[in-house]
Amino acid sequence: MRRLAVIPAVLLLALGACGDGEDEPEDPVETAGSETSPSGETTGPVDLDLEGAGGACPFVDGAKLNSITGEDFRFASGGPEEEGTDEEEATDQATCAIQTGEAAYPDLTLFIIGTEASVDVYKEQIPEGSESTDSIGETGYWIVHTEDTGAGPAMEMGWYSGGDIFEMRYTAPEGADPVEVQNLVNGFAELADGITAAHAAAAEEE
Repeated sequence: MRRLAVIPAVLLLALGACGDGEDEPEDPVETAGSETSPSGETTGPVDLDLEGAGGACPFVDGAKLNSITGEDFRFASGGPEEEGTDEEEATDQATCAIQTGEAAYPDLTLFIIGTEASVDVYKEQIPEGSESTDSIGETGYWIVHTEDTGAGPAMEMGWYSGGDIFEMRYTAPEGADPVEVQNLVNGFAELADGITAAHAAAAEEE
C-alpha cells in the first residue's frame, strides 16, 4: 500500500531540532491498522475509541470529524506507545491515523512534534503554493494536493503552537472533487483549533 503522506518540510525541521538524531522516526504510519509508528509500536485499530487509540488520537474530536466530512470514521491507531519508557528517552511526538474501515480512503492522519525552532523559522518552511492563515495556532497554512496522493485529493493543514508543530492531512477517496475538499477547509480549521486546545490542556496536566 502506498504511504499516506510525505512528511512536509516543516515537520522535517521539527525532527531536526528535537533531538540528536538517534530516535528520529522512519516513516509516517501507513494506515489506521498499521503496526508501526515513527518511533514505536502503535495500538491496534479500535472502534473509534480515540482515547483508547493513544498517540495524538485523543486530541481529535471524532464527532466533528464525521460532521465535517460526512463520513463514518470508525477505526483509529495512535503512536508511539510510551508505556514503560524512561521519561528522559520519551520522544516529543505523537501520531494518529483514522479510517472508516470500508476502504483505505478516506483517512485522516495527524502528526504532532515538539521543536526548538521559532515560529519565524516555521513560517520560512511553509510549502509553496499554500494559503497561510493566522487563525490556527500562532501561524498556519493549508493546501489541497491533487497529485501523488495515493487516492483522491488531499487537504494538508499545518500549524505551529507553543513550540509544537502540527500537521493534519485528510485524503479523500479516488475520484473526489478537489473543490469539495477545499470547501472543507473552514471545518478542518475548527477541528485544528480543538486539537490545539486539547493538546495544550493535556500538557498542563502532565
